[in-house]
Formats: sequence, structure tokens, C-alpha cells
Amino acid sequence: MQPTDEDSSLPFPWRYVSAFLICVALTGLAILIANELHMPHAVTVVIILGMALVQVILQLTLLLHASFKDERWVRLAALLGGTFIAVVVVSFTYLVMTFQSGVS
Repeated sequence: MQPTDEDSSLPFPWRYVSAFLICVALTGLAILIANELHMPHAVTVVIILGMALVQVILQLTLLLHASFKDERWVRLAALLGGTFIAVVVVSFTYLVMTFQSGVS
């Protein structure tokens, strides 16, 4: 028998709530670092990208159930591929936004 929405015997999903709160805290911490701490630009970017990577891993494993327990290489390949795509997108976005063409 499949559980229905009216079935109150199911436990409350604290795992999702805690993962969501951790992601919100990481986002708030990134905003705090960017706005309040006076660090070199490169250090700030590295710290924010590191927190973003932690947040992606949390969202994939805790919220989206992408845990590939039997095949660790699949998880590693998916994480590295996604990280590569994210780095390429962010890099080219930064390049386009800072490009000085000299055309008037």
C-alpha cells in the first residue's frame, strides 16, 4: 500500500529542513563575506566558490537523492562534470561582462 498525503504516521522529514537551513546559512555567509569583510577580490571569489560547491553537494545528496551508493565513480564523474560546466559558465560570463571592446 502506498502512503497517502493524509497518512500522519510518516515521520517529519527533518533531513530536508536541516539541508535547507544549511543552504540558507551558506548563502547568508557568502553575502556576509562579500559585503562586510574586506578581503582581496581573488580570496573572496575562492571562498564563495568553495561554499557554492559545498551547497551543490548538499543539495544533490540530501535534497535530490543523487547518492549513487553502488557506483562511486559515477558520482565523482557527475560532480566533476557539473563543476567543469559551472566553472566554464562563470568564467565566460565574467569574461563577457568585463570585456572592453573599444568600439564606440
